[in-house]
Amino acid sequence: MMSGAGKRQRSARKESSEILLMTTVDDDTYGELSELVGQRVVHAVLWEDSLSDALTGTTTDLAIQALFDLDIYLEDGLYFELYGVACFDDPDGEPWQGYAGAQARVAALIGGQAHLVEVAVDEEDGLVLVLAGGNGAPAFLAVGAWLAEEWDELPEG
Repeated sequence: MMSGAGKRQRSARKESSEILLMTTVDDDTYGELSELVGQRVVHAVLWEDSLSDALTGTTTDLAIQALFDLDIYLEDGLYFELYGVACFDDPDGEPWQGYAGAQARVAALIGGQAHLVEVAVDEEDGLVLVLAGGNGAPAFLAVGAWLAEEWDELPEG
């Protein structure tokens, strides 16, 4: 299931300006995140507006957008708020471009029973999540910043 075509209304972001976003992965965090490998993604929300745009007061052209904000909900009750995500079909390829195309690809992953198949780090110790759906084709999500929280109830939509 996927939603998020509308404007962002995440309460956690609006409640406090002191939310600490993670931007790098240390050994302890890597160990904790690696325990999530194999979990199914049960819901995702790709946001049209980005936290970066909100902070800078700019607007990204959705037709050429290459960085996205994405929420991913895992089956065992954890979700990620992912910010500034570049999505790739191949780690050496070009990132997905355009909100509509990215939304269709994320929906296909979720509809294809996507799983978290790997947690990795890039050269700068940034988080990279690898998802794969029923067709086995992976999607590489290079994450600029993130939060991980527990969820009790999936968002509507």
